[in-house]
Amino acid sequence: MVRSGGQSPWVLLDLDGTVLDYDRAEREAVLGTLAAASLPADGDMVARYRQVNARHWSALERGATTAARLRTERWAELIVEAVPEREGDVDLAALASAYVAHLAAGAYLLPDAAEAVAELAGTHRIAYITNGLADVQRPRLAASPLADLGEVLIISDEVGAAKPAAAIFQAALRAMGEPDPRTVTMVGDSLSADIAGGRAAGLPTVWVAPEEQPDPTDPALRPEHRITTIGELPGLLRG
Repeated sequence: MVRSGGQSPWVLLDLDGTVLDYDRAEREAVLGTLAAASLPADGDMVARYRQVNARHWSALERGATTAARLRTERWAELIVEAVPEREGDVDLAALASAYVAHLAAGAYLLPDAAEAVAELAGTHRIAYITNGLADVQRPRLAASPLADLGEVLIISDEVGAAKPAAAIFQAALRAMGEPDPRTVTMVGDSLSADIAGGRAAGLPTVWVAPEEQPDPTDPALRPEHRITTIGELPGLLRG
């Protein structure tokens, strides 16, 4: 990560689904983990895992579970739902560790992400904020060209709070040197985590979402701006 003493405004970027291709990394990690454990490794299992994992991350965002529990409990639930005959026959800790290792190697970028963040770095200071596990997110970012463009990386696993909680945004602002929140633009693909959390922290927000996704009706989830890809962000922030 770079360090800068400049007074440029900040962009606070979510990682997965905003600049990093989490879907691809997750799919490859799930298939590799299941195959190595002699479990069914196909598209149906990936879909089942994603449903289970989404429930556990939603619980984490609500403060109803912990990152340590999430690591193994999502796999325990998947085994019970998809291959109950293997319940008690699978080393859940080993499965969880193998998955983290696979996922940490998936440093895939979304289209236009490298170019967009590089362009932004010429006019803004860059920070990253992510709901994730430190031993997954740090190596993924470090292996990408985005690492050298950012000054700050905030990970929910290290902070002990996940977006949209105020604590993780407070940690980000402290790491940035306590800038005026109005000069920090939060950019992300999740209404519930990125936009709601950013708005509550007093940050201008930009939602990255495909055109077919409807606008939110809840005022707490309504971003100041909306773009369809990260490639549109430099032009938006140039005004």
